[in-house]
Amino acid sequence: MSSHPLRIGTYNIHEADGDLAERQIEMLAAHDLDILSVQECGGTGWLDNSDPKAWEGTGPVLERYARGLGMEGAAARSRADHRHTALLWRRGRIRRCSTNDYSRIAHRTFAQHRLDVDGVGAVNVMAVHAHHANGEVRYSEAKHMARLAAGPGRAVLAGDFNSVHGRPCGARWEHLAEPDLEPDISLLPDYMLASQALVDAAGDPVLDEEGRPLFDRRPSKVLQVGGFRDAAAELLPPPERLQTGAFLHDDAPRRLDRVYTYGLAPVAFETVEDAKAQLSDHYLVIATVTVP
Repeated sequence: MSSHPLRIGTYNIHEADGDLAERQIEMLAAHDLDILSVQECGGTGWLDNSDPKAWEGTGPVLERYARGLGMEGAAARSRADHRHTALLWRRGRIRRCSTNDYSRIAHRTFAQHRLDVDGVGAVNVMAVHAHHANGEVRYSEAKHMARLAAGPGRAVLAGDFNSVHGRPCGARWEHLAEPDLEPDISLLPDYMLASQALVDAAGDPVLDEEGRPLFDRRPSKVLQVGGFRDAAAELLPPPERLQTGAFLHDDAPRRLDRVYTYGLAPVAFETVEDAKAQLSDHYLVIATVTVP
């Protein structure tokens, strides 16, 4: 089987609807994506009914995005709120074989889609929206992702991780990419600091050399320990990795949106900037990967 590049995007759409949704679709269609993970899919328009027991499905808004992008898709209901996640894949080249629901171990949704991709083969893909307000839950979610998504074969995790990239300490991990530049945590109000700052065993903030609290990077580190590759970190030095979200609401902008691969090699990465956050409070990011 010859390998063909696979273009994977992730985008937090910030509950877009109406004309805004149409403008997002137009922007997304320009990037020729094979797989797209979307988060904050607001309301029942992404699912075909309001029955809380109907965990997975499609609705008119999802179908609108899929139709505009030449894709098929499936949405997974958030267990925590009305902001669902969805995965879309290129019609014709990719076929969905199955979906597993692991949401009982996640704050919102945790859906593993097994796809059959022409030129690549079987790939397990998870659309991710990690907990926004609890670092311990984010860390637990990442450990479950590493265990459930990979195994033998190839896998992709794409979404809004609500954390920053790090690297495990020690000689064994020195081949991995350097951490992201430290975001300005001083921008965070106290109630948000509690969910983002790295703390030690005593619950005290871990400080840098200048006495500033550090962001919690554990989710990224544990995924790397599990063999996942952060496409942007692997291909770009820290100063060239653009911030992708948290531009509004008195937050600290950082690279929240990432694509991790397992058994697939990242060969290109791009961040699609959105001046003044006109379409969303996040940027679209795209990783191009291939079979090594």
